[in-house]
Amino acid sequence: MTKRMRFISIITLILVFIPGFAFARAGGGSSGGGGGIVSLILLPFFLIYSAILTYQVKKKSAETKELLKKISEFDSSWNFDNIKNNIETAFFKLQEAWMERNQDIAKDYLSQSLYEKHKTQTDNMIKAHEKNILRNISLLEHKMVQVSDYSDNSKDAFWVYIKGSMIDYTINDENGNKIAGKEDDESAFIELWKFIRSDNGWVVDEIDSNVAINDVKEFKSFSESI
Repeated sequence: MTKRMRFISIITLILVFIPGFAFARAGGGSSGGGGGIVSLILLPFFLIYSAILTYQVKKKSAETKELLKKISEFDSSWNFDNIKNNIETAFFKLQEAWMERNQDIAKDYLSQSLYEKHKTQTDNMIKAHEKNILRNISLLEHKMVQVSDYSDNSKDAFWVYIKGSMIDYTINDENGNKIAGKEDDESAFIELWKFIRSDNGWVVDEIDSNVAINDVKEFKSFSESI
């Protein structure tokens, strides 16, 4: 691991302790944080990291938009506005499916492999009498940061930077007792979502809950159609 990567990893580790912010929702898990003087000490690191990440996201987003303008002329499936609407709908459907512990709600927006993975997780929650409560769900930002356009459309994919916020806690569905999280703690989170092309259009195939600057920086968009 290079010195730069070690530095980024250390900063990432530090930032998870800042209250009100989590890098990821961890598949429905609740987040917590410290407070007081610790927050004041760590705030500069958060601001630096956030600024660098924001720059990389904007840079990659601009590159993908430029590419989409070209390839959408030949393939309407790459229409930016339609993809934008699909991302937004998928985001809220996935949250609803998770909270209801019913992945059929989001089945049209999930690849078969991710559907099965999420179904296994939520089925296990039902058996354990665990129910994830999600409130005040907001999609704060979403930007496409990578496009892969192949001659073989079945290989097409794109990655999206997702920033959201919500109140997220877990209860026992038998007695209503809280298992984890805080009922009044609204936290922001960031994730990277991979969409792939399917017979139903664009569906979520992967959710990366451990977002680092290098993840975004190393994205390369391309098209074999132009």
